[in-house]
Amino acid sequence: MFIDRFEEREFFEKILNSNKKEVFVLYGRRRIGKSFLLKEVTKNKNTLYYTARKISPKEQLKTFSNKVGEFLKFGKISFENWEDAFRVLFEYSNRESIIMVLDEFQYLVEKNQEILSILQLLIDEFESSKMKLILCGSSISFMEGILSYNNPLYGRKTGNLKLNPIAFKDINLFIPDNDYHSLMTIYSIIGGIPYYLQLWNSQLDILKNIENLFLTLGAPLKEEPYFILTQELRETSIYQSILEAVASGKTRINEITSFIGETDSRRIQPYLKSLQLLKIVKREYPAFTKNPHRIKNFIYKIDDQLFNFWYRYIFPHKDSVDLNDYSNVIEIIKNDLTQYVSFEFEKQSIIFLKEKFNLAEAGNYWNKNIEIDMLGKDFENKIYAAEIKWRNRKMNIKDFYNLKFKTEKSKISVDNFILVSKSGFEENLISLAKEEKITLIEFTKEKGWKIVNIK
Repeated sequence: MFIDRFEEREFFEKILNSNKKEVFVLYGRRRIGKSFLLKEVTKNKNTLYYTARKISPKEQLKTFSNKVGEFLKFGKISFENWEDAFRVLFEYSNRESIIMVLDEFQYLVEKNQEILSILQLLIDEFESSKMKLILCGSSISFMEGILSYNNPLYGRKTGNLKLNPIAFKDINLFIPDNDYHSLMTIYSIIGGIPYYLQLWNSQLDILKNIENLFLTLGAPLKEEPYFILTQELRETSIYQSILEAVASGKTRINEITSFIGETDSRRIQPYLKSLQLLKIVKREYPAFTKNPHRIKNFIYKIDDQLFNFWYRYIFPHKDSVDLNDYSNVIEIIKNDLTQYVSFEFEKQSIIFLKEKFNLAEAGNYWNKNIEIDMLGKDFENKIYAAEIKWRNRKMNIKDFYNLKFKTEKSKISVDNFILVSKSGFEENLISLAKEEKITLIEFTKEKGWKIVNIK
């Protein structure tokens, strides 16, 4: 069953139904649903779909040749080189519209670098063909390299798309039998990768799912972040130490440097930059920061839920997990999970608030002494400040005055205060909200975010 990706499907339908040659690049991390999407949109169309593997160049050409022979109804065929193999298909595309999907493209080119130049040659030569060429891959660094100026295919593509994870607002399409509190916890652990979401068993509780997915012998996500790193990067030990540091709360460059045993932060900056390019780590500045690259008041956060969970709980205890002795790991997760989920709840609440109040910008704010969960600004320059709590007790009047105190101490003039609570609000705060500029939003089990009061 194909779930979500409505915009992406519509996007591809336009490309595949065009009456001109198309060269399209689709990429995204493994398990995100690229192949599933392509097979869905090319279904019942004149398509040659080839998935490359990590095999020898000779075997790769032989396998592709057989695929071409099967597609053109030539029977078994053997091409001597890649140019001959691709040329036959481009010649065919002069007569008939054809979709050629080269999936896991990085494996095809890995030991056959000439393929990039061959495709460039044929794309230019067959200018009026009806070829729809789709290059798809899960190595982010390689696929983004195809889009760069120095690549032979630069300037030949007619479009590109990076497939992103499913947003939290759509997670209930994949896991429909859970309340929104559970969905927030699930999303905090595995994020929006369709394959991971399909692994979740709604008949089991949170901790049992964690055990089955990460800890037991042969668990499907037991090594997943490591596999992704090895596909993209070398010297994975340094990257893993950096990720463990950030996941444990070491968010400033000097803290990360000290954690991994280095003395000079400049030595780890290239590694952090690589993790940023892969969208595993992000550098974050206080809200409303102007010219961020000129200031040093920034922090690093892991921007991927699975990586964050794995490097916070699994990687530090890898020896025990590998020995199937993980009862202590379950206990650590159980005791810490509420705090862990609170970070994702804050992040998702900011996304909700930005959309709900049509904010031009929004994010965390901090200075030397103060932290504010969210500061936002709308297109009329009105300022919004929010306190966001994932806890099992109601927010009260003290939470509002604490937020107000922090904004006043930071000399921020606020037009609208917002309080977001997992567990609702006490009566004293509800009464105050009727008099002050306060919006109360409860994150309910039934419907997610719900505005309780608007002043």
